[in-house]
Amino acid sequence: MRLTIATLAAGLALPALAHHSTLGIFDKENIVEIEGVVTETRWRNPHASYKVEVANDDGSTVEWDVETGSISTLRLRGVDADMAHVGDRVRFAGESSRRGLPEMFAMNMLLADGREVLLTARSAPRWPEGMAGNLYRTDVDEAAAENARRTATSIFRVWSTVFNDRASFPLYGDGVGPLTAAAEAKRESFDPSTSPYLGCDPRGMPYLMTNPYPFEFSQSGDDIVLNTELYDAERVFHMDESRPADAPYSPLGYSTGRWEGRTLIVETDRIDAPYLYGDGTPQSRQIQLVERFTLNETEDRLDYTLTVTDPETFAEPATFTRYWAWRPEIRREPYNCRD
Repeated sequence: MRLTIATLAAGLALPALAHHSTLGIFDKENIVEIEGVVTETRWRNPHASYKVEVANDDGSTVEWDVETGSISTLRLRGVDADMAHVGDRVRFAGESSRRGLPEMFAMNMLLADGREVLLTARSAPRWPEGMAGNLYRTDVDEAAAENARRTATSIFRVWSTVFNDRASFPLYGDGVGPLTAAAEAKRESFDPSTSPYLGCDPRGMPYLMTNPYPFEFSQSGDDIVLNTELYDAERVFHMDESRPADAPYSPLGYSTGRWEGRTLIVETDRIDAPYLYGDGTPQSRQIQLVERFTLNETEDRLDYTLTVTDPETFAEPATFTRYWAWRPEIRREPYNCRD
């Protein structure tokens, strides 16, 4: 089928997300649309991907590498591995390659049966079928949802991102500041090809908390544990507020917690991680975090405020906000990442 390239002018109006493995590789200003036959599927984090054989007008064929959202993001959108198989004819639309290769970062897929698949956290319906509501979604696991309703209490449940609400999925790297002159210079000189987040290397704090994947609170003795699906990371909040003088530095740091009514307040320091965000915004070992997780009265929304103090990065403390929703049918799954 004919390959067409169009400049992005409308349709995908949601804010861009500087995802860790697309920076500098794909051009979000130029959208590629292809149609062809699936020859290979790879269902894994950090991204699901496909190989698609596309026929040119002269009868020759070219194999395209199509990368798309993580399986964790797709699952939250009600999408699973059964949506497309080898031999299926499909259409993809996505960001073109900056390397001049037959590859794209796909945001939309049109299946042979006419259903449109939204493939990333920022995808919006592109074709008439999807705009009419004919979107691919799997059935809700009612048994899992009912079990979650029976066992959830206070914040101790699985929390999820609401993709169609910017306030629940902010871009921490979008307009952060005011940065110090030194930090701004480091961000401007950042080379995306050297990013430690191109594959399966885990993020540190506070970058970890920008992710759109499910996470879960649980109790461990007197302490509270936050487990994220992303990288299967585990944060421990020491509720006795003790902070040993010899606590080691680590990507997640050392956290203490306390309750103020319905709000869990967590203070974290001793963080050793290179970047505040995937756009190259740096952070130093002086960084200190204060997080506030506030549960609403109906226990189906968790509001979050993060205050970052780092004199090497910010001229004054910076504050970010977001929220998560409780969806009883969503479970935290193994991340299953492969570089």
